[in-house]
Amino acid sequence: MVQKALRMPKRIRKGDTLGVVAPSMPVKPEEKEALVAYLEEAGYKVRLGRTVDELLSFHGFMAGDGNVRAKEINSMFADPEVDGIICARGGYGSCHTMEYLDLDMIRAHPKVFIGFSDATHFHSIFNKFCNFVTFHGPMIISNMLKGFDDYSRSSLNRALDLCGTESAYDFYNPEEDPMYMLHPGQAAGIITGGNLTLLANSAGTFFQPETKGKILFLEDVEESIPVLDRMITQIEQAGMTKAVGGILLGNFADCSNERYDASYEITQFLKDRFSGYRVPVIANVCSGHSRPMGTIPMGTICTMDADRCRICFSVY
Repeated sequence: MVQKALRMPKRIRKGDTLGVVAPSMPVKPEEKEALVAYLEEAGYKVRLGRTVDELLSFHGFMAGDGNVRAKEINSMFADPEVDGIICARGGYGSCHTMEYLDLDMIRAHPKVFIGFSDATHFHSIFNKFCNFVTFHGPMIISNMLKGFDDYSRSSLNRALDLCGTESAYDFYNPEEDPMYMLHPGQAAGIITGGNLTLLANSAGTFFQPETKGKILFLEDVEESIPVLDRMITQIEQAGMTKAVGGILLGNFADCSNERYDASYEITQFLKDRFSGYRVPVIANVCSGHSRPMGTIPMGTICTMDADRCRICFSVY
């Protein structure tokens, strides 16, 4: 059966209001000032969520409790003056918000939602239960305030340009850092996934993503190869890889086997782990915890040709 892309939210443009949320780690005072200045200079109006405006912090690793952070996200979707929502940063704790999200209300008010890393759970739950496209893309503190390069900006804009259209575009890497094939073939299906750690943590929960017939995207950062192997095994045993149409592997920045055998590098590990899959697999897709950062529109149709290392995202 041919899959259809999820609903596209309205395109955000200069002059629109962006809601800034901190659904994971807290924001520091100097970061609050800098992110507001950055977005206003970029031509947007800014609506700060409570976690950002009041600099909420639970012992430095979460921006308040899960109920507070969920209410912040609910309010951004409910507010008719907020045109899109972007995460200030990732970190820890998005899982605590899942049970408090008003999914019926959010489903009725789809909006551009941008973030990655710990925001993986939001992509999963908004795609699965609210049926609209979200954007695995750069965050303000993590990316934009640390040198928002031309590639990252262009990739985000190309993904957002799908909003309100019936169009398609090819995803490409910087010329100096090409993708490569781990298993040949072609496939098409809805793109899902995100950070491997978060996907493994979602196993057995109500927001575990549905992956059958879909293209599964995986990335991670600063994990050892043994830990990556354990998490890949976990998502395999949870059924997340059992019937996928294809696999895209993003950045695995600073992932190594330094403790045991430094000569066993991440590229060889990924080849060993995924080249035996009987679906097309493309590695080194430029999206994840490194700069530059490409945006992936989660919930669109991904057409992949591993033989030519070509990836296309479309709404049809």
